[in-house]
Amino acid sequence: MWAAIGYSLLALLLIFIGWEVNSVYFAIVFYWTALSLLLVSTAYIFNTAKIFRKRENGVIPFYIRWAFVPFLFGVQIYNAWARKHDKVPPIQQINENLFLACRLFPSDIDTLKDNAITAILDVTCEFDALEWSSTQENINYLNIPVLDHSIPTHSQLNQAINWIHHHIKENRRVVVHCALGRGRSVFVMAAYLLSQNKNADVHEVLAQIKETRETANLNKHQLRHLAKRHKKGELLIKNKAVLIANPVSGTRLWQEKEHLIVARLSAYYDLKVLTTSQDVNGIELAKQAITQKPDIIIACGGDGTVAEVASVLVNTQCKLGIIPMGTANALAHVLMGISSKFIPVEQACDLIIDGQTSTIDTAYCNNELVLLLAGIGFEQSMIEKADRESKNKSGQLAYLNGFFEAFGEQKSQLLSVKLDDNEPKEICTNSFIVANAAPFTTLLAQGGGQPDHSDGLLDINWLTPNNEDSTTVLSIAELMFSSLTQTHLAINSHHTNAKRVEVTGEGELKYVLDGEVKTAHKLVITIEPASLNVICKEQ
Repeated sequence: MWAAIGYSLLALLLIFIGWEVNSVYFAIVFYWTALSLLLVSTAYIFNTAKIFRKRENGVIPFYIRWAFVPFLFGVQIYNAWARKHDKVPPIQQINENLFLACRLFPSDIDTLKDNAITAILDVTCEFDALEWSSTQENINYLNIPVLDHSIPTHSQLNQAINWIHHHIKENRRVVVHCALGRGRSVFVMAAYLLSQNKNADVHEVLAQIKETRETANLNKHQLRHLAKRHKKGELLIKNKAVLIANPVSGTRLWQEKEHLIVARLSAYYDLKVLTTSQDVNGIELAKQAITQKPDIIIACGGDGTVAEVASVLVNTQCKLGIIPMGTANALAHVLMGISSKFIPVEQACDLIIDGQTSTIDTAYCNNELVLLLAGIGFEQSMIEKADRESKNKSGQLAYLNGFFEAFGEQKSQLLSVKLDDNEPKEICTNSFIVANAAPFTTLLAQGGGQPDHSDGLLDINWLTPNNEDSTTVLSIAELMFSSLTQTHLAINSHHTNAKRVEVTGEGELKYVLDGEVKTAHKLVITIEPASLNVICKEQ
């Protein structure tokens, strides 16, 4: 916060000077510098290094660079001056495979070569890195942007220590650097060393680093957070992963994206890739994979592939990662957000690398796993009409076409529904949904707003049928309103919660279970609270 105050005061001073000077050109320079400092101050106030937009390859986009030119110029001068007057060498060896450094310049390339350093972790955000790809050196580089005097987020630190560990396991030497090699880089270095020995003492590890690099010195904020994360057991190496891919799933992206996915994840995980076939499904591969005790099993495919893998991971410590390559990818939409619809593979890889986890509920319908929902009526009819040929040809439009066909038929059913230990109740409906989770686009499950997949309850939604199309349209509009506002109007749509639901009809029931059409004379649906660990978007 002191940095934010300092930059803000300096910016106000420059604005005042710019106002007072007579020269327009000098005024522009002062205002430009003030703007640059105000932006930096904002970054510190909200603790977001993303304002610099520094990419993983260390490059700050030109449009950002122009806004920050005065600040970046000042940083360049200060770093060069501080390095020249520093009492320790720019690069120092902490142990056999780990080095600590300040900002690296072209003159350091020979030192890197002499020490056989082939991996660089840059934890700065305020300046461009060297273009290592143009140096013709075999350098693996990663930037994790952290503000000066600040700390990395939980996901950033998890990413950093796993990246370091992976490269050391590959017999590479790693250098971690920040601007001066005193704070941010020391924080990450100490976190990695602590991850290797859960019984180690924070102060002893820092003293070990300080023996080599005398200037290493965490501020109170950094020291407090490092000790807190170590005490809570958050500094863990979790980088053994198995990826189960369905090469013929949905959009058939696997052949096109396989190289990108494997290259991206292999930089952080000891990755093993398995593929399903006509003879071996995701369940069998997941059972095979879990015997190897991986930290994460990644399902790469559609909702069906995800469900197969998840069925093996329920009530285990192993985490489920998802790379969506199906048609609907509904669970990925719930866990990863709307961006999973536009850049599914890239978004999924980023989240898997970040390692942010959450524990969600699952459910069972007639002893079959339910991740999303079970539906009778519109939902079942829509899925049934969107056959594989339609989905291959039209993608998600096949579901939309199926919905309008089902909407036009207006078929209603008489159901007997028992919730928990209550007496059975007769419901006449054209849409009955029991949901554990559903994206906001699944309107028929939105009677009480978007279902909460971690509340230990099932969301039951149904519509009151009417022969008039206008009434059904209003019902859909009501569900849309509930989805957007997270409220329940209860005009034509109905919503309640329960832990157990029993459903019977006048004959055999046609229903859909997580996108698969099935039949049964009776449905028994139960919730399994907090039973699946998943990789998800940071909340």
